Amino acid sequence: MTTVYLCVGLQKTGTSALQKFLRMNEAELMKQGYCYPLLKLGIDKKYNDRNGHFLVYRAIEFQGEERKQRELEVQTEAYKLLELLARKYSSIILSDELIWHRSKKIKNFWTKVMDDFRRINCEVKILVYLRRQDLFIQSLWNQSVKAMPRISKSFQECMDTDHFKYYPLNYYEYLQQITNAIGRENLILRVYERGQFEGEGHTLFSDFFKSVHLKLTEDFVEEENERNLALEGNFLEIRRWINMIPQYKEMEDFMRGAVYHVSEQMVLDGTLKKTNMFSYEEQVAFLQKYMESNRKTAVEYLGRKDGVLFYDPVVKTEQWKLDPENMYRDIVMVMGNALCNQEKKINELKETLKTIDRSLIFRGYRFLQRKLKK
Repeated sequence: MTTVYLCVGLQKTGTSALQKFLRMNEAELMKQGYCYPLLKLGIDKKYNDRNGHFLVYRAIEFQGEERKQRELEVQTEAYKLLELLARKYSSIILSDELIWHRSKKIKNFWTKVMDDFRRINCEVKILVYLRRQDLFIQSLWNQSVKAMPRISKSFQECMDTDHFKYYPLNYYEYLQQITNAIGRENLILRVYERGQFEGEGHTLFSDFFKSVHLKLTEDFVEEENERNLALEGNFLEIRRWINMIPQYKEMEDFMRGAVYHVSEQMVLDGTLKKTNMFSYEEQVAFLQKYMESNRKTAVEYLGRKDGVLFYDPVVKTEQWKLDPENMYRDIVMVMGNALCNQEKKINELKETLKTIDRSLIFRGYRFLQRKLKK
């Protein structure tokens, strides 16, 4: 029977980097009898590397029964492809970080997943990475401001409106629900902290490979990491203000690169320092809500008698504040970067048009030559 390792997140636990790494090294995985399949199911191509997305896919372009039918079609097609792969490979890896929170809203989700995979002669192991709750929501909010879904709420507004309630942060409670459906023996629980990564090198990749019984050899290649730094300083607020423009929501996100690039450069050269959206007191109070849940998770799922789930201490970090003194400078830098990028694209389009024009002139000339010869 083939083993399916289903990595369900959480978000902000290095899932994108891991997915890219697995995609790059498909050939090496196959040598060990593992497959990280590319499931092209007629859904948005951005989900190609997130090959477990079919389990929580939402056909938002359809309505009512048509939507249900489309989602069923995608799942059915995915299972057909996986059934064929299961005949060839001893292990299949699937991954999508949205599964952790979307599954909570789907009735009998985990029972159905186990049953559906059994029908294609596969057993399932669910792999979960947990990140400390305060770090998770700050990273998630920052990502949502700089990328999709382009939220415009401030961090405090999100806290005041319980914006993060959609995400299961009581880890023990939700893990209990999952294991009741899949069986404790089918859950692989890991902690997203550098000091807790296992395997040679103690990296996320080595930890993941050890968790799924893969050998991380020197033949696996890794591209230079694409940095995914959080927005810092005024650039966080500039980006949030841009998100408030109604017309911009319908446009290509051309400002994202400009804001991010300038922020990144200033962090790397030391002009900007990393900050915390919480005050130290707020951070401690927020974590207090999950202390008992985290203790139970550490004891019952990781066998830790001390009840410590996250080892990294809560560090006193400067709380983020708007810097009005440098706002003019920062706005000019962002707009200058955006205009330079726009000019570059315009010049590239001009060159493309010139090439097209030359091609049309040449084809027209040859056409006239043939006509005149006749």
